[in-house]
Amino acid sequence: MAFTAKFTGKYGDTDNGEIAVAAGSAEAQSDTISLNIDATNMSKGEALQLIEKIRDEVHNSPWPPLA
Repeated sequence: MAFTAKFTGKYGDTDNGEIAVAAGSAEAQSDTISLNIDATNMSKGEALQLIEKIRDEVHNSPWPPLA
């Protein structure tokens, strides 16, 4: 059985690496990752820093994620 996970972080609120992990939504096909960015005032560098924090959360958490 496939698992889904959603990793969420808001720039500025994640100074301590706080990324929320929750149940995700199924994608149109399996083995797919989607990245949705709502960046009203976020720079490209800030977006990349937040993506790095999400990468760290995936790396340091159990697999599959405990969502």
